[in-house]
Amino acid sequence: MAPVTEFVQLPINPDLAPEAIASAIQANIATLLAQPGCQRVRSSRVHEDSSKLRLFADWDSLEAHRAFAANASVYGPFQQRMGPIIDTSAFGPSNPRRPPYHVAFATFPPSVLNGDKGSSPVAELLFMYFPPDVSDAVMAGHEGTARDFLGKLGATAKGMTGEVALGWTVEKDVLFKGEPSRVLVAAIGWTSVDAHMKARDTEEFKQLIPMIRNLESLKGMELCHVSNTTFESSK
Repeated sequence: MAPVTEFVQLPINPDLAPEAIASAIQANIATLLAQPGCQRVRSSRVHEDSSKLRLFADWDSLEAHRAFAANASVYGPFQQRMGPIIDTSAFGPSNPRRPPYHVAFATFPPSVLNGDKGSSPVAELLFMYFPPDVSDAVMAGHEGTARDFLGKLGATAKGMTGEVALGWTVEKDVLFKGEPSRVLVAAIGWTSVDAHMKARDTEEFKQLIPMIRNLESLKGMELCHVSNTTFESSK
């Protein structure tokens, strides 16, 4: 049973008081940390859209997370607290709700996501979407290419901290433009969002990025930045 990182994105209800939102989030983070197999939880608003909250929970295994979800006495109140803070109006035919999913990072835990308790104040999250039936051989090759890209970028990019994590989603049905997908996720450490944006404007980046854009069967990419607050389990 391999460890996984759960990825959650929530649009936050704009009509709810900030204190109520913070109280619900803190209570649910505490609930997660009390569960067997939950190692830590990280949270951040998304730099590009502060109405969105991202949570990243490290679990000993997918089975540990599923055991929590199957425990109605704990999971029921967890869902009840979370429900009111979600802006359900953000979902629709062109933007369906995306359930939580899990990433099996090659290096665990992904310390690049640790934010206030780590060496990377900002983490870039790059999501690369592929068909759900992408083969193991292609996945391994693409992960190797992405690692090579990040290594070459880190040799020249100012503000890149050197912390990176790469991994594929366990799930094969992560929605991208309404279609199920398998996702290669790269978490890349930066000193700031501005440092990343400046690096993207360099000739070195423009020469390197085709390594990613030309990956076989790539359906598309998404990108955002987070600055996490990290909560560790005391178990």
